[in-house]
Order: sequence, then structure tokens, then C-alpha cells
Amino acid sequence: MVPGNLYNCTFPALIEDWRQTFHLGSHRQTERRLPFGFVQLSAVLTEEESDDGFSQIRWHQTADLGYVPNPRMPNTFMAVAVDLGDRDSPFGSIHPRDKQTVAYRLHLGARAVAYGEKTLTFQGPLPEKMELWAGPGLLSLTYSQHIEVRRQDDKIFEISCCGDHQCKWLPAPMNTSSAQTLALDIRSCPGAVAALRYAWASWPCEYKQCPLYHPSSSLPAPPFVAFIADQMPGHQSKAAK
Repeated sequence: MVPGNLYNCTFPALIEDWRQTFHLGSHRQTERRLPFGFVQLSAVLTEEESDDGFSQIRWHQTADLGYVPNPRMPNTFMAVAVDLGDRDSPFGSIHPRDKQTVAYRLHLGARAVAYGEKTLTFQGPLPEKMELWAGPGLLSLTYSQHIEVRRQDDKIFEISCCGDHQCKWLPAPMNTSSAQTLALDIRSCPGAVAALRYAWASWPCEYKQCPLYHPSSSLPAPPFVAFIADQMPGHQSKAAK
């Protein structure tokens, strides 16, 4: 098995190798940038709740960017399955029996990426900007798409709270929301907030019960991690006074 910390390199390389093999094996009749779809790892039951190995692999499946296609993985599309965990699956919890939802999410990506339906929503909402509001103790997220908050969750968002030369992850409960914004309560952090992550657990939610979805397509918000000083997945961040 490939070590998880190399997967952000080996997985894109595998896709490129398969494309090259199909291209040459078909005497160049298959296009070199053949569209490639895949399923992000589903939720999985693990013995240790703090085990983030599967979360790391989900992130590495996107070359550490949180979404596809991206500059390192062009002409690709992905079905997020983190909300489809199946506790009673005879094939193991990581192999959910609901293949129809996986197929639906993959087909949206294929239509958008392979067939060029530019206006089609094929991936769930990711934040494009975050702002720290120190006074009220809030971290405000602005999304590029409309969001549907299906339920409040006190643990699925986490902040990296730093002080005394060390950092630890603390829950950031969901607060208020609007069509494209969400505020998180960060008052539990007495130090500096260095990073934010979402659905960063082997089993972040029960079947189709994650808190954030796209309202019309019912696509779940994908897992992500972002440093406050860096860009959000695909966009920007800043601190507000």
C-alpha cells in the first residue's frame, strides 16, 4: 500500500499513466487528456475516533487542493461520498451499498467536465473567503455557491488554536448562516486561530446527514483544510478587524 503522505503525488501520477497507456494502446485514437472520474473515499468506521488517515487520503485524492479539476489534475471529476457511510454494509463500512447516489454525483461531473456543460453544478460548495472577527469571536465563511444548512453541527468544523508554542484542534460550532455565508463560533480558542478544517474525520456524519449541501443538486460540501494565512480551496482569505 502506498503511504498516505505520498498519495497527493502518486494518485495524479496514476491518472496520467493510465491516460498515456490508453492513448498509446489505442494508437493515439484515445485523447491524451482523457476525462477521468473517481470517487472520494466514503466514511469509514475506525477503532480510534482521532484517526485522520482517511481524511488525509481524501485530501490527497485532490492533490491537496480540495476540488477537481485543478492545475495538478486537469480534466478530472470527483464524486464526494463522505456522507454515504454504511454501518451495516456486508462489504465493510467504506463500501456503501447506495451506488445510485454515487453514480448520480459522478454523472454530473462527467456532463460538466467531459461534455462541457459549463453552467451545470457538479460539485458541492467550498468557501472562497474567510474573515476573522475578533470582537464577537466569529470566523465568517463566504461560499462561491448557495449553501443549504440542513442541521446545526458543533463539531464538524474545527479550528487550529495556537498558543504557548503549540497548536491543537478545537470544535468551531456553526452559528448563523445566509444564502452564501456561514459564521463559526471560535470563542473556545484563547490564542491565535491558524487553520480551519471541515468534515475531517473518518466518519464525519451519518448517511446523508452532513450539515452543508448545495440546495438544488443536493451535493455535499467536500472536506477541506485551509490555513488562515493561505488561500481557501481555490480562493482567498483575510482577517477583519
